[in-house]
Amino acid sequence: MWPKLFPGMKYKGKSFTCEWMKSAMNCPPLFSAWLHSGAEHMIIRRTASGVQSSTSKKDNYELLLMRQEAIVALKEAVNDGPYTTVTDQLIMAAFALALHPHERDKFPTIQSKMAPLSNLQLLTRFTNIVIIDGHVRGLRYLVQARGGFRNLEMPGLREGLSTWDLIVASKRLTRPFWPLQTILQLDSAADFLATFEHSDPEMRDIHFLLYSKVSQHMVWVFHALRGYSSLLEGYADGRLFDLDLGYLLQLRNLIHYHVLSLPPALSAEVGTVPSTYEPIRLALAIYSLLVVFPVSLMTSPYPNLARLLRYELELVPDEEWESVPSLLLWLLTLGGIAALDTPHRLWFVARLHLEIREMNICSWQSLVQIMTTFIWLDTPCGMEGMILWKEIQQYGSCLPNTY
Repeated sequence: MWPKLFPGMKYKGKSFTCEWMKSAMNCPPLFSAWLHSGAEHMIIRRTASGVQSSTSKKDNYELLLMRQEAIVALKEAVNDGPYTTVTDQLIMAAFALALHPHERDKFPTIQSKMAPLSNLQLLTRFTNIVIIDGHVRGLRYLVQARGGFRNLEMPGLREGLSTWDLIVASKRLTRPFWPLQTILQLDSAADFLATFEHSDPEMRDIHFLLYSKVSQHMVWVFHALRGYSSLLEGYADGRLFDLDLGYLLQLRNLIHYHVLSLPPALSAEVGTVPSTYEPIRLALAIYSLLVVFPVSLMTSPYPNLARLLRYELELVPDEEWESVPSLLLWLLTLGGIAALDTPHRLWFVARLHLEIREMNICSWQSLVQIMTTFIWLDTPCGMEGMILWKEIQQYGSCLPNTY
């Protein structure tokens, strides 16, 4: 399990886990935490593969016992020494426990198809974990006791915590707490992604109008998401088969980190922005969670994102969309996808029905053509979008007077 969390990442020519195993043999809390995380992962894999339908009482008891032993050993190590005795090994033990909580999110009743490379770094396994406040506060306390994030020296620990921090921020819709641990630079990443981004002269005018409504940081995010989507498309259809998964992992995390780092409209650092800024920021977050850093639909944070996007769209005057009505259509479509199985789905369906009729869009293919003007990937957006399109068609011609 652990090597798959860091594909291509080495320390002295070997996987990070080789160094971790040495540390675990000399640190009882870390050894116990590793036993627990390994057992938990094996059971989840067996359940997912159909080898066993559910966890037996015996397995549950042994998991809880291993977890309790790790927690007790960790508490004793922290409480018995002074504040300055917190080590990287103890932080790694706490990280392993946080990454494998006994509490699990309920899987959605309907499993949507995930984007290509969704399971890179076992991401789909870990974006469904329950984020426990005690784990978040405890890990932040230990890192601070160690002197801060930059003082962590154990190979792979900052990389692991950085990814977990992205999971926490994604589920809670907050900005990342720690800096991203990466070797990539924004300019070089942008140049790499630009080689994959589809270009079309007809899109330039639309993009120019979009840029007038967003910040420079958001423009970088917009192009990064477009380039990464094209890269995934090429990987899915077999055109790109020799990609460096270690590089892609860092690229994916870099893009999602900057999506989550976009400040909300009410933030003091943003200043005065158009009323369209916040809906676009929320839509970029939805897209990134669907495609780049995939989280299953109908789980946190989609219901909250759908609610927030609806609220923000209701605040935008209609004249704001007159110059670029296709942008509103893109926002509504992503919002409708995020609103699956929520009370807000009908609002998006009704609003989309109105906009589609006014723009004289008669087919799903015509709608997709507009979506690709902005950012779109058929898997999973296309499949979820088709379900939404059918609901729009079934909605009928009788529209409510208010939304």
